[in-house]
Amino acid sequence: MNGTRLTPYPSRLESFARFKERHPDGMVQVPNNEGSRQYGSNPYAGYDSRDAPYPFFKGDLPENVPPLSRVVRVDDQAWALAFVQSQGRIEDGDLVITWEPGQASALDEREIAASVDVGNIVVQRRTEEGLVDAVYTVDFAFAFFDFYPDSVIRTE
Repeated sequence: MNGTRLTPYPSRLESFARFKERHPDGMVQVPNNEGSRQYGSNPYAGYDSRDAPYPFFKGDLPENVPPLSRVVRVDDQAWALAFVQSQGRIEDGDLVITWEPGQASALDEREIAASVDVGNIVVQRRTEEGLVDAVYTVDFAFAFFDFYPDSVIRTE
């Protein structure tokens, strides 16, 4: 399958509570061995508050946002998560990006429930049929910048 291009599908960065509210009969895949993963625990505590990525990253860093801040990425475009959060809703062309509180960072505190709120992100496109979920990711700014060095991370 080398060289095969995968088809991306929309997904959302949202809390389990929001997922459960939208899909009360939704199913969640969990390992058969209950002890194989400590859900709710973060092995990378403090990563969110680092000034720079781990030293093995050798790429250039963005200048207009902290390297470990998050960005909402659609194709080669990015919006600083802090900007999206401050606006609550951003409309850009056919894209509608929304932020609401209630999603804890998986990389802040040892116990994820005590982590900083990074919020629930939804990105949708306007179509003739209405809004439909779009393919997006929420990345660290340094990673986005490494893959898209000629793109701008929007902060306003």
